[in-house]
Amino acid sequence: MNSFDEEIAKAVAATGAFDAGQAKKLITVPADTEHGNFTLPCFSLARSLHKAPKLIAEELAPKIVLPTGLSKVEAVSGYLNFFIDRKFLANSILAEIDKEGLSYGHISPNGKTVCIDYSSPNIGKELAFHHLRSTMIGNSLSRIYKASGYKVERINHLGDWGTAFGKLIVMYLREKLPTDKKTLDALTVKELNVLYASFSKACEAEPGLEDEARTAFSKLESGDEFYRTLWTAFRAATLRELMRIYDMMGVSFDHYTGESFYEDKMPAVIEELRKKGLMVRSEERDVVMLDEFDLPPCLIRKSDGSTLYATRDLAAAIYRKKEYNFDKSLYVVDLGQALHFKQVFHVLKKMGRDWYTDMEHIPFGVILQQSEDGKWEKGKTRTGHAKLLRDVIEAAQAKILAFINEKNPDLENKEIIAREIGISAITFNDLKNHRLMDVKFDWDSALSFDGATGPYVQNAHVRLCSIMRKAGYDARIEDVDFALLTDESAYELIKTLTKKAERIRQACETDEPSVLAQYSLEIAEAAHKFIHDDRVLGSAEEKSRLFLVKSTQIVLEDVLNLLGLFPVRVM
Repeated sequence: MNSFDEEIAKAVAATGAFDAGQAKKLITVPADTEHGNFTLPCFSLARSLHKAPKLIAEELAPKIVLPTGLSKVEAVSGYLNFFIDRKFLANSILAEIDKEGLSYGHISPNGKTVCIDYSSPNIGKELAFHHLRSTMIGNSLSRIYKASGYKVERINHLGDWGTAFGKLIVMYLREKLPTDKKTLDALTVKELNVLYASFSKACEAEPGLEDEARTAFSKLESGDEFYRTLWTAFRAATLRELMRIYDMMGVSFDHYTGESFYEDKMPAVIEELRKKGLMVRSEERDVVMLDEFDLPPCLIRKSDGSTLYATRDLAAAIYRKKEYNFDKSLYVVDLGQALHFKQVFHVLKKMGRDWYTDMEHIPFGVILQQSEDGKWEKGKTRTGHAKLLRDVIEAAQAKILAFINEKNPDLENKEIIAREIGISAITFNDLKNHRLMDVKFDWDSALSFDGATGPYVQNAHVRLCSIMRKAGYDARIEDVDFALLTDESAYELIKTLTKKAERIRQACETDEPSVLAQYSLEIAEAAHKFIHDDRVLGSAEEKSRLFLVKSTQIVLEDVLNLLGLFPVRVM
């Protein structure tokens, strides 16, 4: 169906009335299929042909040789309305799904590489709920780009370097906690989270602690062996918990190259900036001036010689280009870091790295949680006032499990299924929105089985799987009479399935998983309607309708996969 507009444009151009390019731009899809599946207005020809649009359409209609797959063209009030041959559409699309399976709508490898930097939490802290957005937007984009033919390098740029570790070290030593190997090996991120939050409170009474933290990080960066031992333990404790949560959520990475990985690569960047005369001294700090781009200076080194985020991101960008030779490099980081990335990209430009144009910041809004006084706000791990992601997952699992115990108490593996539905629900609640929007999280709306929710989409997938199980046999294309799949509900469902490749393309080009989230709702709605209107099991059309059920299940399963949701089969 995606190519029909091109074929129609060629057919109309063959009459000599339109240029093919001009015709294609004018072709639209009517909201009401009574006016055809595609329509072409003839009003633009009125002046050049000195005729009314109505007459032009009536004269052109009989001259058009219809492309294969179209059943008729009608001239109505100055429009040419084209109608699809429903049997042809059912045959061609369902045969393609049968052949390609889950890969239907995907693009063959294109030889291009994309680096996607996402999640990237700070070491020493537990994943807070607001980390969900970068993690799941990036996870979905990595799948979308792979389906679009790219080789994907999934990178978790851990925040495992910087003054934050000076803060942890200061608090750890202030509390006189044991530093023997056994104690450090048993350290948990929960304990580190408490230390991190306590630093902020302690600073209120002792502002000098900030200077202590900066001094501690400077010693760490200089290679102090004892501080390095503490830092290694902090990192290992955090990674253990991160891996557990990621595995639970179905998220994975190819590289855990955090900021510390670039420690030995930063001196070369600093030296290059110095040699090229790009780095200057300003207020006892090393900076790159960006006045020509109307941007503030980019800080490279603090007065004590320690590095900053920008220094490490410059080293990371240069390393990634050399190591992966990327065609695109995406940074899935919240909107608040927009200035930072503009500065980094423009410093690379001044360094003569022409490939800086292949780097893109993929910004997003924040998750807002309702406080006790009713205000919607972003949680902050610095003060300890943030919902932890693991707590939200566990709460979602408990709520879905209660529903399962009420509706289907004998379900096998119901704890796992409840967790997968719960995780998918909170993920879908995020991904259904345009990523630049702030997302208000509300339990009732996110976990509802009605409306634009994850459970609603998953329920459609479960219903399709249930029909296939009850049938007890595998629907085969050889047994299908495609003429039996031309009624309105079947036709609307098949039309929806044709959109998959186009939706993947749109999601990739705009870096918007919401395109596929909305598409999954379209499929679910069309599937629910088809199941309601057209009885499958026990009907005279059973084999043909069952094949449509199977085809829909395949498409919906892959769309859920591309979103990073769990396509559960029972609930």
